Amino acid sequence: MEEFSIKGENGNYLKFSFQEVYGFPESTSHWGGYEVRGNLYIKSGNFNVQSTIWTSTGELFDFLKKLESVNNNLKGKVTFTNYERDLEFILAFTDLGHAIIEGLFIDNGEFDNELNFEFRTDQSYLSLTIQELKKITLKYGDKKGVRK
Repeated sequence: MEEFSIKGENGNYLKFSFQEVYGFPESTSHWGGYEVRGNLYIKSGNFNVQSTIWTSTGELFDFLKKLESVNNNLKGKVTFTNYERDLEFILAFTDLGHAIIEGLFIDNGEFDNELNFEFRTDQSYLSLTIQELKKITLKYGDKKGVRK
């Protein structure tokens, strides 16, 4: 299945791997594109997360477009929030192609646990993220999906 990651310095990362895509290619989600259930992995310092979250290919398309813009300009910031709001992060460029990712993951299981995370990355890692997101977009389309 598809996946994308944002790698960072010192082995830190955020990774999302698709488990199942709903409605593809016939019916789209009201969140844009197709609804996706996937595995989220976060490594930030000594903390690790592995959980299932929901998002949509439309949300990933929007994130890709914003990420391309700030990456091309090497300034600005881009935010990502999935529709369940259990994952939120901001990627902000600092200087010379470096960026900081600050985020929050909320595990709404039996106990309400939260992880505030932060790690540094740079333009070389983000170029790989953009390539991975473009592959997803080629298959699943934009917020309207690939319906003809």
